[in-house]
Amino acid sequence: QIEAVIQMLKGFKASQVQREQEVFGCMIHNLFDEYRFFPRYPERELLITGRLFGSLIQHQLVSSITLGIALRYVLEALRKQVSSSMFKFGMCALEQFKHRLVEWPQYCHHILQISHIRQSHETLITFIHQALAQPRKDTPPSSGGTSASAAGAAVEG
Repeated sequence: QIEAVIQMLKGFKASQVQREQEVFGCMIHNLFDEYRFFPRYPERELLITGRLFGSLIQHQLVSSITLGIALRYVLEALRKQVSSSMFKFGMCALEQFKHRLVEWPQYCHHILQISHIRQSHETLITFIHQALAQPRKDTPPSSGGTSASAAGAAVEG
């Protein structure tokens, strides 16, 4: 069901129809506005939202400032207690876009600084270390600067 929503959002984002682009923008905006209420969500719904949130990042449906905000929200959630629903949201979201972590070394370092992740999520830590060990493919500032700057903005806030 998340995959169907992602495909629909991809279509709306790329659409030539202005109304579909507006619906896309509205859906993203509403999801981000709703973030402050995520701690009140029942766990099942929060995990579904985490999958959706992470999938937006994975499928590059958010970029620039919005990407930075999304990454910051996930990082904030990961810093919560392991037993909290928000931590579970963060882990669920991160699982969706972990293959993009190689693009954001600074973000990886911030995740590695979270002691309870280092202590209880060895597989993730290993994955991040492997991502950091990969040679970076530098992209020209005109096309690739937004991802790096978004990740930087995510950790500054």
